[in-house]
Amino acid sequence: MRGTPASRGQSFIAQDHRYVYLGGSVIALVGLSLWYSAPSPYSFLPAGSVPGTALAAVCYFFLVVSTLALLVKWTHWSSYGETILKRPALVRLSRYLSYLDAAAAALLALDRFVLKLAYVVHAAVHAESNPTGTLSSMVYMAYNQRSLFVTGVWTTVQLALAGTAIAFVLALLMVFLRIQEPDKRNNDFVKLIKIVANKFARFYIFVIRGTPMMVQSLIFYYAIFNLFKRTGMSVTEINRVWSLFISGLVTVSLNSTAYLAEVLRGGILAVDAGQMEAARSLGMTHWQAMRRVVFPQAIKNSLLAIGNEFIINIKDSSVLCVLGVSDLMFMTRSVAGIYYKGTECYLIAATVYLFLTYLSSLLLKAITGRMTAPDNTKRRQGNQTVDLGLPSSN
Repeated sequence: MRGTPASRGQSFIAQDHRYVYLGGSVIALVGLSLWYSAPSPYSFLPAGSVPGTALAAVCYFFLVVSTLALLVKWTHWSSYGETILKRPALVRLSRYLSYLDAAAAALLALDRFVLKLAYVVHAAVHAESNPTGTLSSMVYMAYNQRSLFVTGVWTTVQLALAGTAIAFVLALLMVFLRIQEPDKRNNDFVKLIKIVANKFARFYIFVIRGTPMMVQSLIFYYAIFNLFKRTGMSVTEINRVWSLFISGLVTVSLNSTAYLAEVLRGGILAVDAGQMEAARSLGMTHWQAMRRVVFPQAIKNSLLAIGNEFIINIKDSSVLCVLGVSDLMFMTRSVAGIYYKGTECYLIAATVYLFLTYLSSLLLKAITGRMTAPDNTKRRQGNQTVDLGLPSSN
């Protein structure tokens, strides 16, 4: 068992570690660089203060010790294990010294980085005009135009989530067409249907995967808009039916269908052929065997790739801003047009996209972890493990 966080922390502190001097030196250098940076009004370690100087002295002392250890290793390269530095007492002392060094650097990071960041955020939120600093400007625009950014994020999540869900359903149909092969037992008409279905799926996947989503979005929007226009509908009536959001959703769905179809096809090919043979020997039709035996296993095999497609759609939906879909990218461009600060605005968008993809990755990891968890068909009874077996289908 992994144990509680407290027990793992105690175990970490009590154990010896490799590269104590190297890692501690890096931490000490980071701490010293923070100490020599300008303090903020929130700082509890002002420049020249006794506590701050003491923390910096700890970092300096560890660097001196690390330098001496490095010199000993260079001069006793072949017999370093026999030197005084490898005695258990000194190894333990160096480990505790590295913990003290890390604690000093952590306090300096809290004062010079965390509190300075808090001050920048507070000052930017209460500023009357857009500040000149990059970070301050980002905070100012993100706070004052938060309604636009929230709308953009919500639209992006809707497009990615709904688009991937619709694409998954369509991909099940598309992959069923893609795997159709004429069989000797089929008559000529069924063979023709299977050939046409296979060729259609191949052509669709080839075209969609071979063209950019941005081009597809423009083609879908204007082609369907013109179809509605030929019916005599006004522009206002068309926009009620064929809105920019619906057009973007159709684009994401049809684009992801092609990719998910290939993902599912790979999952089907990964299923042992004996599964299909066993299902057919039980009297199932080909469709029943696919639906009850092959498809569930293929979906499980492809779950990670399906989740990755959702993450890709979060990012790739940004191309829909060319249509005017109010996603995160479109709202970012709108804010950039208000303040004329493109770099800062796009850094905000990059940060939000990074957060969304990271959050989605954690969610995907949790879901796939549950799907691949150890089975619960075994139970401990005393000192023995009893196999409970699989539940009967009767």
